[in-house]
Amino acid sequence: MRKANCAVILATQSLSDARNSGILDVLAESCPTKIFLPNSAAEDAGQKELYTGMGLNDKQLAILKSGIPKQDYYMVSPQGRRKVQLALKGKALAFVGASDKASIARIRELAAEHGPGNWQHIWLRERGVA
Repeated sequence: MRKANCAVILATQSLSDARNSGILDVLAESCPTKIFLPNSAAEDAGQKELYTGMGLNDKQLAILKSGIPKQDYYMVSPQGRRKVQLALKGKALAFVGASDKASIARIRELAAEHGPGNWQHIWLRERGVA
């Protein structure tokens, strides 16, 4: 797949779900880049075991515990580890955050009605960020 310049993304809502399904070891070993979401329970006994199994230490667990949901993310890759913030607002959020069925249907409707390059300003106006 590397030659085709593509990526495979595996996601789980909970490390315990991955453990219970038997794929936690595979994720830890086979996914060089991992993105962890904030978790106020990251240092609790059961959660801590899962995170340390993914290679995180106590300092990194404290970062997860203190993170702001939907803004802070902790990235781990062969190039390093870092907390990043994705605080999208305004126009960027109007596009990136449009993932519910109603929004997607409306975008498709606008694109069909106005053409692929002409619907964006209408969408932004409807979202109140034009």
